Amino acid sequence: MKYKPLLNRKKISLIVLILLSIAVGCKKNNSNPPVKTTETSTNLTQDEKISIAKAGFSPTNAIRVKGGFIVEGDILLKQADLDFQSQHVEEIVFKKPTTEQYRTLFIVSTLTNAIKVKVSAGAAQTVFTTAATKAIKRYNDLGLTITFALLDSSSTDKEDILITGQDFGDPNILGQSSGFPGPDGKPATPITLNSVRYNKDFQDKGELVTVIAHEIGHTIGFRHTDYANRAYSCGYDLSSWIGILQAIFKIPVNEGSFAIYIPGTPLGGEAGSWMLACSDGTDRPFTPSDIVALKALYPVKQ
Repeated sequence: MKYKPLLNRKKISLIVLILLSIAVGCKKNNSNPPVKTTETSTNLTQDEKISIAKAGFSPTNAIRVKGGFIVEGDILLKQADLDFQSQHVEEIVFKKPTTEQYRTLFIVSTLTNAIKVKVSAGAAQTVFTTAATKAIKRYNDLGLTITFALLDSSSTDKEDILITGQDFGDPNILGQSSGFPGPDGKPATPITLNSVRYNKDFQDKGELVTVIAHEIGHTIGFRHTDYANRAYSCGYDLSSWIGILQAIFKIPVNEGSFAIYIPGTPLGGEAGSWMLACSDGTDRPFTPSDIVALKALYPVKQ
């Protein structure tokens, strides 16, 4: 997740009407371009960019890292993940989904008990744990079929999702998830947070709670709310890769052509969603439409 001040509702409506653009994931505000963005994006070969595009993700500003690629700013995908995803993308393209809430191919389906979450954050253990506790409560308070349990740091139980810290080298990156649920129906792990920003002295007013809830959203199958129009929350117009996609699929496409629309969520976008690609640094509890999306994937227990 990255930080960027959210646009006001009037500006958002105008942008939604005139732009179909993309950007990196969820960043902290910076009046200058993100650190190393242009330089690192050139590290990808054309074949790698096409591989990412075929899988339905933006190669713009994607970077190669050990074990795979970081796409959309906060999602780590292995080459095997891209290869598998690309096999299913064409089917999604021709379904022509529209805007607002989006899900991935798979959701969490094999865990019968609560998803076990564990925090390992060194000196920032208390800060991470407090925020994780509040983020988990947001999900559990909805009474969904999916629930979470926070393990004690000394627990010997094997966690389903690990939350840890890392110095990303870019202060704008707030957090990253390790992709999405796979065919095995298990949540992705780990979630990695910016250990420099979220240090032991960080005074959280809801920002870190929202970042953790956002990254948990990815691990259980949610893509960015503004998937079809990343300018909605990030303010970037980086849609140069659309030409690559059109050449591949031989039809007019945009980023919104590659996700599964969640029925019942509003068209045109919604300010304040917990799954917006970029953060303004404020607290973002679930909106009414977020709750609709969550209940669509994980209905309320009967």
